[in-house]
Amino acid sequence: MGLFVKLGLRRPIKWERPTVVDWVLDSPLQALVYHLYLLILWLRGNPVKPPRNKPPIKVVCLSDTHESIVQDVPAGDLLIHCGDTVNDGTAASIQKQIDWLVSLPHQHKVLVCGNHDSWFDINARAEEDTLGHKSVDTKTIHYLERRSVTLSFKGGRKLNIYGAPDLPQCGGPDNAFQYTLPQHPWSGTIPLDSDILVTHTPPKHHLDLSLGCPGLLQEIWRIKPRVHLFGHVHWGRGMQPVFWDDCQKFYEKVMSRPQRGPIRDMLPQAAWLDAFKVLYYGVLGLLWQRLMLGGSSNGSVMINAAMQHGTSGRLTKKPPITIEI
Repeated sequence: MGLFVKLGLRRPIKWERPTVVDWVLDSPLQALVYHLYLLILWLRGNPVKPPRNKPPIKVVCLSDTHESIVQDVPAGDLLIHCGDTVNDGTAASIQKQIDWLVSLPHQHKVLVCGNHDSWFDINARAEEDTLGHKSVDTKTIHYLERRSVTLSFKGGRKLNIYGAPDLPQCGGPDNAFQYTLPQHPWSGTIPLDSDILVTHTPPKHHLDLSLGCPGLLQEIWRIKPRVHLFGHVHWGRGMQPVFWDDCQKFYEKVMSRPQRGPIRDMLPQAAWLDAFKVLYYGVLGLLWQRLMLGGSSNGSVMINAAMQHGTSGRLTKKPPITIEI
């Protein structure tokens, strides 16, 4: 552990939020673009809104509860859990979380498993569960493992929801549904008519501390779901609009570049032009939205629904994220 880490000036592990010193020493250019992009998104606002002539559907988002019971879960029409219900991955622990989720009053409930929910992956299942032929009863919950479900709501509304548990390798063989990045399973797998996409892993560069999957990012550019829910990276918790435009494209391009440090970042390079394009296309998109579209916009929302307070092992004091669509 280096001196800066001991002094609290640098993060000790990649699962923690980067400090100011981390940003400066790794890539001040990326730091500038990252915070500029967040400002542009804040100015543009949430592009996903319920239709005016039909009742809204309220979605309540959970992830990474890790055997904890979330108190005061908001009411809603659809409850979605993005995985890591437990820590030990056993059938008994998962069943307790299932029973809690079933007890909640939401009309529909959807679950995608996380890497710690080992029972769902036969290759990662605990020996005690395999030898004991232990099972999990998901009851009325729609468990999605690389499949879709169409759910009906009041006012004749319907939503197509696709869920998949796969994520980049992050641990030992007891972690479920892992893959190496070159062998990611996403290309051409998500149905085009998906309204809501539920995964455990984030896409790269969005609410992910740069730990998300680039293959998943490429796939959602093809699909452009209205809402993408995930978890896994606890400190990435939050909601972020995306507009599938040149501003986003050049933001992702800058953030994908190798980190060169403060000295090399100051030297003239192509990344400077890409950084300028983030600003240029961001302002252009904002003006088009305000002047030509009357403030409305087309886009999607990404939500990291993690309920853990970072890497503390405790639940956050913040309520579950909700969205009306």
